[in-house]
Amino acid sequence: MRRIVLDLEFHGKGFYGWQRQGPDRSVQGTVEAAVADLVRHVVSVQSSGRTDRGVHALAMPAHVDVDTRLSPAELMPALNHRLPHDVAVRRVRDVDPCFHARFDARMKLYRYTLLRHRARSPMLGDRAHLVPRKLNLEAMQAAAAILTGEHDFASFQTNPDRDPIPEEDLPETTADTVGPAAIASGATEPPPWRKPRPKGTVRRVNAITLDGDGDLLHINVEGDGFLRGMVRALAGTLVDVGLGKQSVDWAAGLIDARDRREAGANLPPHALTLVCVEYPPEPFDGCESTDGLSLL
Repeated sequence: MRRIVLDLEFHGKGFYGWQRQGPDRSVQGTVEAAVADLVRHVVSVQSSGRTDRGVHALAMPAHVDVDTRLSPAELMPALNHRLPHDVAVRRVRDVDPCFHARFDARMKLYRYTLLRHRARSPMLGDRAHLVPRKLNLEAMQAAAAILTGEHDFASFQTNPDRDPIPEEDLPETTADTVGPAAIASGATEPPPWRKPRPKGTVRRVNAITLDGDGDLLHINVEGDGFLRGMVRALAGTLVDVGLGKQSVDWAAGLIDARDRREAGANLPPHALTLVCVEYPPEPFDGCESTDGLSLL
């Protein structure tokens, strides 16, 4: 038994989010079915986070314990052969058996994409949110600078009554920390590289940047972890400032308000993409991967 990491790319339109939930189609359930079909045993695939329905990913890491001698270079095409068109494995890495895709994440980068045009786009409609009015980018950048840093982001957390425990605060169970691969290696304690997870609604946003690409405007949000709906709420807040509906000073007051009703609305999920997740190097040291297999 060994632990591997799959970097997953998926188009979120056809999924009810990452998490397996009953009969609804989920990314987790789809990937688990493909892995189980290949290795011929039941598996549990654990990702770096739980994306909502409609959210996309360019590289979402997920770990899984498998009993197979197939190398990463053999696993990748075999899994992609078993996966549907809207999800793919872009990289496979062997990893230390104590690694955890969620608990060991150090940084996540999300991108929210706006389409600045008076007409909708059939080609971009499921990947960008239409804003048919001019945006004040200078004001948006000023508000973004205010919201960058370590703050209490309670004003940007969606449905705290329904989901009162932020994802990063979910308990670290023995099953999570010591899975089959870790047990087989003799591990009984969390690895030395694992840092304490953020608690409550305080998070550190390292950067919020805007970059344009023709009619498209990308809002990039990088941080150590995010509350439920936080990135879409931040994007909605910046758009309100950009449209002149609210001032930069209003954005500054949202941190102290700690009231979800005060911030901008959550923008639709279809324009949000998880770009990448970063980890410490230790769990990957000396491990085999599919890096270097690009045809370019």
